[in-house]
Amino acid sequence: MSNPPDFMTLWDYQDPAASAERFHALLPEARAADLQYELELLTQIARTHSLRRQFAEAHQLLDEIEPRLTDTTPRARLRALLERGRCFNSAGDKASAKPLFEQAWQLGLRQGEEFLAIDAAHMVAITAPLEEQSRWHQLAMTLVERSRDERAQGWLPSLYNNQGWTLFELGRFEEARSCQQKCLNWHEQHGNPAKAFIARWSLARLTRAQGLHEQAMGELKQLQADMAEIKEPEDGYLFEELGENGLMLDDPATPEYFARAWFLLSRDGWLQANEGERLARLKRLAKL
Repeated sequence: MSNPPDFMTLWDYQDPAASAERFHALLPEARAADLQYELELLTQIARTHSLRRQFAEAHQLLDEIEPRLTDTTPRARLRALLERGRCFNSAGDKASAKPLFEQAWQLGLRQGEEFLAIDAAHMVAITAPLEEQSRWHQLAMTLVERSRDERAQGWLPSLYNNQGWTLFELGRFEEARSCQQKCLNWHEQHGNPAKAFIARWSLARLTRAQGLHEQAMGELKQLQADMAEIKEPEDGYLFEELGENGLMLDDPATPEYFARAWFLLSRDGWLQANEGERLARLKRLAKL
């Protein structure tokens, strides 16, 4: 395989089953051509399992990959560490995941694999205690800023967003706002309106956290209008925020906002599994 396709372009993280089908279709070519490419592709198939919460299948595939790793497959070893860590993390075992991500970070730096090293740092932050997270986000952002790799530079908006939420949790709202504003600017400059809308929602959430409910309500209603203008689907999180601000402003439309939020968010399988109390509260405030 002289010019193998970039298998990362085959990913649809919202549909891991379809992604797995595309990866499996590519496997015969990969097996005939290049060991490292084949093993890297297999790590992504493992990831499709962990995204579907098929953790035993993901670990089994990674177990099969591990003895085939050699000094000639350094990038595959790095990806295997990342996907093993992600599998543990998705299963709720952060203690097992974190050292794997730290190992991947060090290995990525030694190999000059900046894109994957940044991925590892951002995953360490996800598994780290709150007080450690900001440092790992900053390590990743520093690596991005000095990188000439366009793929590595594409990490910036995610890192701005993640750092913003870490600072939010730490109560450092103005610093968080600066990060989310950078995230918004990046998406606007790169013509990504859907993700720009998410950044604007994040900024409105910060406005509410600072007690500026009328301002937050104005930001959210403008966001709602702008989304409708380009026919973006209605968003349950936006209605939830409208409701939360409405509560503080005695807005008569508040139950309607919560009703719409509950209707949209209650269809989310992850929220059903992990945020039952939140959904019940929405339903209660909607007076349904």
